[in-house]
Amino acid sequence: MNSSLPFCLIVSRGAPYEDGTALVLDRTVTRLGRRASSEGPDIAFDNAYVSRRQASIRFLDGSYYLTDLASKHGTNLNGVPLQPFVPALLASGDRISLARGMIELAFGPRPLEETLDFTLRHERLSAKLTGVKPEYELDPVRYTLRLGPRSFAFSEKEFRLLELLVRKEKQFVSKEEIVRYVWPERPEGMDPARAASAEEINSLLYRIRKKTDYALSIENIRGKGYVFQEPVFSDC
Repeated sequence: MNSSLPFCLIVSRGAPYEDGTALVLDRTVTRLGRRASSEGPDIAFDNAYVSRRQASIRFLDGSYYLTDLASKHGTNLNGVPLQPFVPALLASGDRISLARGMIELAFGPRPLEETLDFTLRHERLSAKLTGVKPEYELDPVRYTLRLGPRSFAFSEKEFRLLELLVRKEKQFVSKEEIVRYVWPERPEGMDPARAASAEEINSLLYRIRKKTDYALSIENIRGKGYVFQEPVFSDC
């Protein structure tokens, strides 16, 4: 991680900040919490479900670590609840959610020229363009994918599913992991009538494939999960 360029949190949603606001992490320790009349945290939210001492982000030896401070409603990293006071290493593109998913943040490099563009860049060899490295790019603020010269827009749930599969390219992703990441507001153990179903996952995948003109190769391991392969660039 390049410590010469400050990293930041980009707000997907979370009052009082506007969507797309870049909150620069330029301190050794940045505290997150609920706004209070007395001395508050470094990054303060207007939400009753956020604890006054919710979480902290520490910069140490060139890396950033997120720690939940025993908050009442917890801190999730990529859909997985953090254990209190156990630091978790942050990587570019990680998503942080607070207040039962009502606060959504993306972690990544500070945008150049203070723009709101925050992207995850991935270069892969194209099977159709031997020796050429085309680029595909995920934008977690706008929920878009740029594939070669083309751009595709998604709903929030579609994007979260695609983002998870891309982050684990060529790795098996179970249905249970997908549910935790895409539907953090519907945790395991809740009323089965409200739990996310396999049909919902398949519906999201169908829409992702259709929106991208089937340029993405997502293998279905029947009854178990999915594997994202390299994109097909021949039609881009």
